[in-house]
Amino acid sequence: MDADTVIIAREEYELLKKKAKIADDALVQLKLSLEDLRHGRVSKF
Repeated sequence: MDADTVIIAREEYELLKKKAKIADDALVQLKLSLEDLRHGRVSKF
């Protein structure tokens, strides 16, 4: 086995994949929001 190999349970792996996708989506939303703010495309609630 390679020294860089880590073994985790399938359930933990699936959970980590879901969390990574949520984090990626959140970063995309944050980037878009910051671009809107920079271009003055914000409105009051």
